[in-house]
Amino acid sequence: MNLTRRWKKWCTVLCAVLCFSFLLAGCHKAGREEKSEEQQKEEQKEKEAQEEARRKAEQEEKEKEEQARREAKEAETAKNKGVTIVIDPGHSSVVEDKQEPVGPGAQEYKSGDTYGTSGNSTGTPEYELTLTLSQQLKTELENRGYTIVMTRENNEEPRSCVERAEIMNNAGAAACVRIHANGSEDTSVQGAMTICTTPENPYVPELYQSSRYLSDCVLNSMVNTTGCISQGVWETDTMSGNNWSQIPVTIVEVGYMTNPDEDVRLSQPEYQGQVIRGIADGVDEFVNNI
Repeated sequence: MNLTRRWKKWCTVLCAVLCFSFLLAGCHKAGREEKSEEQQKEEQKEKEAQEEARRKAEQEEKEKEEQARREAKEAETAKNKGVTIVIDPGHSSVVEDKQEPVGPGAQEYKSGDTYGTSGNSTGTPEYELTLTLSQQLKTELENRGYTIVMTRENNEEPRSCVERAEIMNNAGAAACVRIHANGSEDTSVQGAMTICTTPENPYVPELYQSSRYLSDCVLNSMVNTTGCISQGVWETDTMSGNNWSQIPVTIVEVGYMTNPDEDVRLSQPEYQGQVIRGIADGVDEFVNNI
């Protein structure tokens, strides 16, 4: 009987000890879980703080870059102030029937102007496209600080090559950019080119180097912005407007309107914008290095 009571007593004590142990273990586990949750919260807060710091640093860096770009543009605009550029939109809808010397004192004569080519797909006359592009170029260059003189402002103004050159020469300009579009009997031909005089030009040989450099700058920049095919720089002394010019001058053939695909591209505002930025970038490069 005594053994039984003792056994019951020991069992009771043992149960109490085990219950206490389990309870204690549970408390320790809960404490560990609670501590782990707190650690997770702290780690999450630290991550959020680091992410916020990273975003703030990136934003500050972007703002610095934007400020640097604004300052560079302002400096470029300030540098271009006082620099005059002549833009000559090729051809017009009114062509006078007269012949002009191909250059000062030349015995060779050619037509003072022509109507130009037209779009294979769009039917747009060259003189309309050149005026549209020239007006956009005028705005772009004015935004960059240049003073712009146009040889014509609408399609109803007849302008011969000699008359255009007189406007160029009287403008006190650093350069003239003559805007044209090309044409070919081979409708597969496409691409842009620029045209300047040759080193042996009998009228203004002293302008060859500067006109060639202007032609290279404009063509390379336009090819870069548009991705169009480069037809290179054509050196020729057959262009009356170039021969009569007393300032650096280039003819920009922006593309072939006789090529169906290129004609369509030249009619699209987005592509026109690329053409204009390319020409303007070329003018910048020329002006900043002469």
